[in-house]
Amino acid sequence: MFSFDVSSNIVPTVTGHLEAASKKAVYAMAIQAQKDTSPYVPALTGNLDRRTKVEESRIIYPGPQSRYLYYGKLMIDPATGSSYASYGATKVLTDKDLVFNKAMHSQAQSHWFEASKAENKDKWERVFGKAVKRYFRG
Repeated sequence: MFSFDVSSNIVPTVTGHLEAASKKAVYAMAIQAQKDTSPYVPALTGNLDRRTKVEESRIIYPGPQSRYLYYGKLMIDPATGSSYASYGATKVLTDKDLVFNKAMHSQAQSHWFEASKAENKDKWERVFGKAVKRYFRG
């Protein structure tokens, strides 16, 4: 009998290359997802969208306002009932939905990633697949 253990000689190398290609492909997909999601992000000045960044597989929307806008519910200062609060005041959540200005982004809404994903998921999967092939060869 004569045999070779293919897994010990080839698989670690292939697995390593595939893992590296997959990481790069996930990053490429995240970049595409950020671009495709941009029109859904509420924007009065565009500051939130400009400050958004991609790190590895994560799209990061900075600052506390991004979380507030993402969930789309009005928060008020309990002492005044106003959406403006004094420094150090803790706001409370209401059941009122935020109304987004659509002058800059006509599709602006809360839960913008889910809205974009519903429309673009197939595209993101294609971007990932093409990127894996490109980086695995390369």
